[in-house]
Amino acid sequence: MEFLENPTSTEKRTCVIDAEFDISAVIQAQSVLCHLQPIISIREGRVIGLEALARATNPISGKPIPPEYLFHAATQFKQARTLDKLCRETSLRSFSDLCELDKDIILFINLDVSMLDESVASSTALIELANRFNIPPERIVIEFIESKIRDERALQAFLKSHRKHGFLIALDDMGAGHSNLERIPTIKPDIIKLDRSLIAGIDREYHKQELFDFFIKLAHKIGVIVVAEGIETEAEALCCLERGADLVQGFYFARPQVPGRKCLTSGLDRAGALRRILKDHMVANFLKRKQLYQRYNDIAGRICAVMEMSPTDDREAMLESAIARFPMVECAYLIHESGRQITRTVLNPERAHRKRTALFGPATAGGDQSAKDYFLFLDQNQRRYVTDPYVSVVSGNVCVTISNRVNLGPGQSFVVCVDIIVSEAE
Repeated sequence: MEFLENPTSTEKRTCVIDAEFDISAVIQAQSVLCHLQPIISIREGRVIGLEALARATNPISGKPIPPEYLFHAATQFKQARTLDKLCRETSLRSFSDLCELDKDIILFINLDVSMLDESVASSTALIELANRFNIPPERIVIEFIESKIRDERALQAFLKSHRKHGFLIALDDMGAGHSNLERIPTIKPDIIKLDRSLIAGIDREYHKQELFDFFIKLAHKIGVIVVAEGIETEAEALCCLERGADLVQGFYFARPQVPGRKCLTSGLDRAGALRRILKDHMVANFLKRKQLYQRYNDIAGRICAVMEMSPTDDREAMLESAIARFPMVECAYLIHESGRQITRTVLNPERAHRKRTALFGPATAGGDQSAKDYFLFLDQNQRRYVTDPYVSVVSGNVCVTISNRVNLGPGQSFVVCVDIIVSEAE
């Protein structure tokens, strides 16, 4: 069970926190309360699960205790296991009544795997708690952060034992800086939760979108559910859903709240509105992409027309002249039908370009481009191909490459490649 997220700026102005407390007094008084945050399926229009979070208070002063201080004190005074046990018991007790109200709802609880050793791995404490509160194990998701794993053998023993009883397993904080992808095939999670650090501003950041797409593709290929957590804006939610997130969680939908019937429907009003917006958004994006590709094709077609009508053998000069008319074109080059690049990569003279480095810069003539998708996918029946957006090694900008098969003389088949900067073409 995790502790309540850091307070917002408003909460900080109205809430006095307590950094000085006796951890033994907190545990003895059991002054740890459970809060539940909905995890929602937009497509099904219902709350799928609830994540158990917690708020701790000083039993003497009544002031909130920051999570980092609480866990530090528990570790420092060797109370970590006792506190962890209290958190688990509090979360299952809080969930038990809701479990009766909704026969499908599941509970997400956190396991501190840094404490995992052989004795913990063989413990049946969680199984006994589930039985005590009449919660079927298949309705409990045990989530943990892979970076905290210290004892791999103990973890595998724990997973084997608890999976046998029906518990589900989730990897938390994936996409954060410490994520170790090799854990996915060794742990074989049922769910991965993509971290807020990846979700924040994803609607505006291409690199985050590509990393998100990678996790989605990987997860869905191996049958894993993806939760996008920490969503705080409509734009973030739309971007995650459009890119394939199965479930969503975050302040945009609902904050952690005291257990009660409301938890089962909290956030659904916003989820319903978002589902309607999502449909319109996806249709609008489809039409936008269609118009954008028409524009790409128009630009590339006009550049190719100039090349085909040109009587000169100075093809690099003609490429430079042709692309200078279109500010969003970054560069162009010519490939022989064998796949060999026969011109250098000609930069648009109307644009400023980054200084050439060992990694970034225009290619020289002579390179073999026959394995590139923009060459490989052209055939006699398809004279034009548009790549997906990618980061160009010419400049580091996000571009698409449009390749066009052209005839520049009797029996001379070539491919003209034009790179267009995506953000400037939109």
